[in-house]
Amino acid sequence: MQAIREFLRRVVYLFTRDRHSRALEAEMAFHREMAARAGRPASGFGNAALLREQSREAWGWTWIDRLFQDLRYAARMLVHSPGFTITAILILAIGIGVNVATFSLFNMTFLQSLPIRDPDTLLRLQRRSAGGEIAAGMPYPTAIYFRDHAHTLSGVLTMMEGRLELENDLEPLGASFISSNFFDDLGASAAYGRLFSPPLDDAPNARLVAVLGFHFWQSRFSADPGIVGRTILLNRQAVTVIGIAPELFPGLRGGFTDIWIPITQQPQLVQGSKVLTDRDGGAVSVWGRLAPGATAKSAEAELLGLTGQRRRLDPDHVWKGEYIHTDPGARLLIPQPRMVQVMAIFGALTLLILAVACANLGGLLLARGVTREHELNIRLAIGASRARIFRQLSTESLLLAVLGSAAGVGLSCLAFRIINVIADSPKWMSAMPDWRVLCFAAVLAFLSSVFFGFAPALQLASQKHRRTFARQLLVGAQVAASCVLLILSSLLVRAVLHGIYSSPGFGYEQVVSVSPRLSDHDYKAPTAEAYINRLAARLRGLPQVTSVALVKLPPLGGGVTRMDTKVDGRLLQVYPNWVSPEFFSTMKIPILLGRNFSPGDRKVVIVSQAMAQRQWLGENPLGKIYWDKDIVIGVAGNAHINAMNDGDAVEIYAPAQTEDMPSMSVVFRTQGAPDGLELTCKSIVQNLDPKLFPQISLLKTSFHTAMRSVEILVFILTGVGMLAVMLAAVGIVGLVAFTVSQRSKEIAIRFALGSSARQALAAVLGQYCWPVLIGLAVGLALTAAFSNLIRFMLYGVNNLDPMSYAAAIALLVGILAAAALLPARRALKLDIARALHEE
Repeated sequence: MQAIREFLRRVVYLFTRDRHSRALEAEMAFHREMAARAGRPASGFGNAALLREQSREAWGWTWIDRLFQDLRYAARMLVHSPGFTITAILILAIGIGVNVATFSLFNMTFLQSLPIRDPDTLLRLQRRSAGGEIAAGMPYPTAIYFRDHAHTLSGVLTMMEGRLELENDLEPLGASFISSNFFDDLGASAAYGRLFSPPLDDAPNARLVAVLGFHFWQSRFSADPGIVGRTILLNRQAVTVIGIAPELFPGLRGGFTDIWIPITQQPQLVQGSKVLTDRDGGAVSVWGRLAPGATAKSAEAELLGLTGQRRRLDPDHVWKGEYIHTDPGARLLIPQPRMVQVMAIFGALTLLILAVACANLGGLLLARGVTREHELNIRLAIGASRARIFRQLSTESLLLAVLGSAAGVGLSCLAFRIINVIADSPKWMSAMPDWRVLCFAAVLAFLSSVFFGFAPALQLASQKHRRTFARQLLVGAQVAASCVLLILSSLLVRAVLHGIYSSPGFGYEQVVSVSPRLSDHDYKAPTAEAYINRLAARLRGLPQVTSVALVKLPPLGGGVTRMDTKVDGRLLQVYPNWVSPEFFSTMKIPILLGRNFSPGDRKVVIVSQAMAQRQWLGENPLGKIYWDKDIVIGVAGNAHINAMNDGDAVEIYAPAQTEDMPSMSVVFRTQGAPDGLELTCKSIVQNLDPKLFPQISLLKTSFHTAMRSVEILVFILTGVGMLAVMLAAVGIVGLVAFTVSQRSKEIAIRFALGSSARQALAAVLGQYCWPVLIGLAVGLALTAAFSNLIRFMLYGVNNLDPMSYAAAIALLVGILAAAALLPARRALKLDIARALHEE
């Protein structure tokens, strides 16, 4: 109790200390006056300043007064050195701003909730099995079963992506087929008209209706409100536009959606679709809204019981050991291991930028300390302790860090705003930072002040700032960090150039992929086989076509099946595909060993060369048993047709069977450029069956789209690498300029005694040669370790590629040499007589 009263007394004093100080002054003045009237000395009241300090010590909280004193003094010092202050804030703004921008992206992607109603109670539901099977979606009947029986869920939302053709538009629309409660449950209100209503739009005889996405409404219909109530043709069906989605509505995928359709009406637009009754399908994404008082764990437990009930009722359509996994449903993305790995790598690289900036600023503070010798010596002479000076210098560093962090947050917001404008991002993606970003920036400011301010403050307070070791250490750190960033950037640039300008293992320039999507229209296997054969024959009859093949997962088509297995303790990612015998010649993938498929082949596979080498190192793979007791009959060349950015990927091919036909696509090769064949292919597909709306892709376009993400990453990392080098160059310029100014007398004496220009330069630059060499060596070692982590991004390039290392080191050394020689030239132009006279 006594401690609480003492704490409260000190808190009261903190807010009333000015009144106490005035009362103390008045009391001391009264005692001095009374003593003077009595003709005796005022014992104990002679040093009023000392008494005030002792009184404040007795009341406590003096550290707050001293902190404000230090901050005021630090602010005056920074104002009196505007050149240094602006330079320091810019350096920190760049280092901290890059990190804040990276964290902002991570925050927006993985941590920040979408702007919807009650985001914390929304769960994403995903099917998994004890055997490791994972399905992104689930059958629609399963979602309805959970909706009707789960008491821990107050509602279930469903969505399925698709494409629809709008009358007179060449490009298909991106459509989202959603449950009718979707908008209402997420708290959306129509910009114009109305949104979906379950009683109206789920009725068996309900008319076909659609809600236009706000961005699509603006671009396609010129933001005309009169479109509401009109009829448009989608897949040749008349659909009434009942409303416009709100501008800031993100959906649950982010990005733009052209048009929204009730999922119950999907079979009417995609004729033959059985999505509402198909118990094997998995194209429907499902979210659940937690009921009041329910938690994610309780929902998972109940859904596990319901899944068990479904397995007893329908064992053929529920996996063995199946359960429902939940994730936060109101996030832009759910973290995946590879995605998190990329973000972690990029975060580490941006932290290297901050390390360069801190090392740079630390060197500038040490150099500036020499000019403050007079001030520091006076403060020591009048009684200031070294600890007091250290605290003052640390406060200056903290103030600099706060200013730099604020500028960095501003730069990050500006960069995000520019990117949003260039990318035409949805308006709900705000560039303004939230509390997580601001807290991250505050932590960076504190840590930065420690890293760049601790060593200089310690050396200045102990009067050891004229020693060169600390500055040399900071130069070495800058060079090492810049070396890592620049070499990694060089590796990624080489990887992109290799991907764009060299063969990726298959011929894509003259190949067209046609996906009739028969499974969407409930084609059975024999009917689908007959259709595919007729389509292939029609395409084979075109004069430009030289070969035609079938493939289940079309090259660069986005659909990927992956199997993970371990070989000698190392994870092997196997990408299977089902193809016809003509596939290899059509895609120009060579058969290196063994034979191709023959008609009627079953229980055989062809593996890629990389897989043969990793699975059966040093052995002949022909005749080996793999997969589902299949026999290896051939080895094909490496061709990452479905995993362009995965350098560790290996492929396995199986012969397509009749049961695969509803999911098959057709690929064909042309003699010349395939441009302009899209309309011809579409006409052939629809002449064979008018209800089909095929997906047609030129592989050269798909290839460049697949490489675009790597190109963007390379552009960013190249900028980061060059930024680090520029910061290091600025640091070198500042330190060499400082060295020349401080050693002007020594250099003048050397010239007077007959030294050459080369000897003068060696005297100035010699102390920085070893730090640069050591920094390069450390940087090379760190890069060798770091580059192994990004091996999956280095398509066609070894992570120890000598050309990339040599080019990056040459560029780094050249920039640093130019940066050092620029201020060092002042030493060669030194006026010897004037320099000696001034000294």
